Amino acid sequence: MKKSNIIATASLFLTAAIWGLSYSAAAEAMETMQPLFFVFLRYLLGTAMLLPAFLPSRPRPDKSLFIGGFLCGLCLAGGEILQQFGLLYTSAGKAGFLTALYVIMIPVIGVFVNKKSNWKIWCASVLSVIGAYLLCSDGTLGTIGNFGDLLMIICALFFAFQFIAIAEFAPQADALQLSAVQFFTVAIISGIATLIAGENCTFSGIAATIKPLLFCGIIAIGFACTVQVAAQKYVHPATCSIILSTASVFAVFWGWLTLNEKYSVANLIGCAIIFSAVLLVQLPSKNSSQNGNN
Repeated sequence: MKKSNIIATASLFLTAAIWGLSYSAAAEAMETMQPLFFVFLRYLLGTAMLLPAFLPSRPRPDKSLFIGGFLCGLCLAGGEILQQFGLLYTSAGKAGFLTALYVIMIPVIGVFVNKKSNWKIWCASVLSVIGAYLLCSDGTLGTIGNFGDLLMIICALFFAFQFIAIAEFAPQADALQLSAVQFFTVAIISGIATLIAGENCTFSGIAATIKPLLFCGIIAIGFACTVQVAAQKYVHPATCSIILSTASVFAVFWGWLTLNEKYSVANLIGCAIIFSAVLLVQLPSKNSSQNGNN
């Protein structure tokens, strides 16, 4: 494996660890702030963090960068908003599992957009979904088919297209600038959705949410999501999604470490299966390439 691939893989694990911790922070934020407004503010913070990427000393962005950032942001915003609304109609366990379906959707979509995957990715993707099922199991996964479940499946599709879009535009773009445009697009779309939904927030509400808001906006979005974009210059989008699926495993770890949460044997087996999928996809391949079947 090339040095660039090793660094990218390690960076994705760091991203997954941060995302796992952000789940607890986001849950804490929901106690004092409405969900769409929270999405709007954290992506606005992420955008603000990357504004220096457009200083005159940086590469001058071209039209393709803005188009790519907009398409990536459109997919990401669709996933974020549908996920928030879906949680109103389905359980957290089913939401977690159905969202994780983006892992298997990516290689399927890749067949049609010249991002084909090798056997390791297909097997690892299936293992990741099985692991997610066990990890998210809360006694409500037996019946899938209500309106909230449908929203979650569409949400997963949006996330899958976001990975594909990043893989398409990241190799030729400045990662910081592409991320900034992506985040700003999400902020604008979620801001409009906030107005349509009639959500509002006071200064006292923002003050009460400041710690999780800063963590989710600056660390989880501004830093970690930008790392994802940079890493996808060197890692196949399906491989990237499999590695990032360990965010749910890290969420379990952080929950156990900081909140004394308890988990079933099935949940722990799910964690082990997800890590097995990551190990499988990292096995050396005869025909590896920079953005191919790694």
